[in-house]
Amino acid sequence: MSGAMSTNSQLQRRANNLITKAKDDYDKRLEPVTALMEQMFSPDEEVSEAEQLVPPATWYRSLNYKTHNSWSRDRRVVTKVTYGSKGIKIRHVVTSLPADKIPPAKLYTEKYCPVMLTWKIGSRNSN
Repeated sequence: MSGAMSTNSQLQRRANNLITKAKDDYDKRLEPVTALMEQMFSPDEEVSEAEQLVPPATWYRSLNYKTHNSWSRDRRVVTKVTYGSKGIKIRHVVTSLPADKIPPAKLYTEKYCPVMLTWKIGSRNSN
């Protein structure tokens, strides 16, 4: 089972190196696109649209986490960091599935996201 969880200061701090990796990954892929656009267009033309041509960088990580008051034990939290032209997004999923059974990216994309997509589509159609 799994469930969504908002970011708190401790989870944010633990995600800092993942944020750096996602940002570096995105910037590394953005650099050649920006350089190409600068060669193709005159210096006075806006090339900031290059950011929108590069898909966001997404990184996942598992960690053990325990709240101070409400959880009696450590739990596995999968963190997803997405960095792109629209900034940074951080999401967390709490799960009882062990890390040796399912890696973080697979857990998030195959176990968690399909449920969220179904929920979003269902809630949109019910209005």
